[in-house]
Amino acid sequence: MTNKVNKGNRIIGSSVLIFEAIVILLAIPVAILNYDVSANLATSIGVPLAVIAMLIPGGFGRGWAIWAGSAFQAVVLLATFLLPPMLFVALLFSVLWFGGLVVVRRADRIRAQRFGSV
Repeated sequence: MTNKVNKGNRIIGSSVLIFEAIVILLAIPVAILNYDVSANLATSIGVPLAVIAMLIPGGFGRGWAIWAGSAFQAVVLLATFLLPPMLFVALLFSVLWFGGLVVVRRADRIRAQRFGSV
């Protein structure tokens, strides 16, 4: 048995995480200018989160990216206690992440029923 993740999870997961990284980076100046968050706080939270989000998709070939991506969503939600303007982004991408995993799992189940083992 291999630890590799199927193609559907790889596509959905990578898309969500890369777009999440972009939106986190774009949220930094918004938090600074519109919500009076200090620049040091916004960048010290936002930049590492964005970098981590860009690195996780590399783990889909090794099988650990789904767990890391799920943990990452929890970390981003926790980061909203320090950076409240990011709450909408955190909730939106958490729903996209976990919803995507559910959809891929259903699609795999349907494919297995129709065409046999995948």
